[in-house]
Amino acid sequence: MATFQEALKEFYTGEVLGETIYSALFEAATELHEKRKWATLLQLETETKAWLRPALLAHGVGVEEHAADRQMAISIAGQFLPLTWSEKMQKLKDIIEAQVLSTFQGFADAAAARGETEAEALCRYMVEHERAQAEFARSELAGDEASSLEPIRNLLKYRI
Repeated sequence: MATFQEALKEFYTGEVLGETIYSALFEAATELHEKRKWATLLQLETETKAWLRPALLAHGVGVEEHAADRQMAISIAGQFLPLTWSEKMQKLKDIIEAQVLSTFQGFADAAAARGETEAEALCRYMVEHERAQAEFARSELAGDEASSLEPIRNLLKYRI
């Protein structure tokens, strides 16, 4: 069972990775509507990373960003680049649903089991954060381009 500090570190590293991946995908996009979508996802990662910092510091977790994490994210983004839009959305959805959501839900459940209400609330927000990205990808795959960004926009403080 992970400690809250370990969960915080994983959340933060995930935002650094996501920010780097979405930035690379934004840079490579040639269609304006794709750039807008990547920029919105990038905004979510940036805002969430900043939102997490006070909690990390309060729990003695560093907020440094490691070059190795960013390099790994660039490598991951490289795996997306040759894919079609639909393939990118499928891969995004699959990664979030198969790897990230269960891990983050586990952190939330562990915090709840320990009676850590503030930790549980933060962990549950991170589950919602990931679900919003998976929902975006599902909507894109279903052809609902007009409202696919709504789950993301609902979490943003500074909407794009």
